Amino acid sequence: MAIITCDTPIGYELPAISQKLNVNLNRVMTASGEVDTIHTDSTAAAREGLTRPIAVGSRLFGVIPRMMMLCFEEGWIVGGKGSVVTRRSAGIDDLITAKGYVTGKIPEGDTKLRVECEVWVETDKGEKVIVGQCSGLVDRV
Repeated sequence: MAIITCDTPIGYELPAISQKLNVNLNRVMTASGEVDTIHTDSTAAAREGLTRPIAVGSRLFGVIPRMMMLCFEEGWIVGGKGSVVTRRSAGIDDLITAKGYVTGKIPEGDTKLRVECEVWVETDKGEKVIVGQCSGLVDRV
């Protein structure tokens, strides 16, 4: 059963979803073996002016759809929308957490309500690395 319903109030805090990043999530393998990249290798990262290897962007974003699926279930799969921006990178060993809250409700058709949410991903240091908006559909009663 979805957490978000038509009765969910504006300002409702979405359940946070966390994931510990690690270098294994970033490995690139070819027929010749593993490739050193800014996502796995300190030397490669330093050549690009980075202080450490950084996580692949899709790993940072991935916690947002997991949170939205938990909140909306079918209303995320059929009718979910999102728009996010990556603000900065996160290290390959950071703990990241998707967070958000309900910002609005818009009728959609005769039977559905679009519930809009402000969403973001932050590191364990409190840095917002992704920000944006997502929405899902719920039944109107």
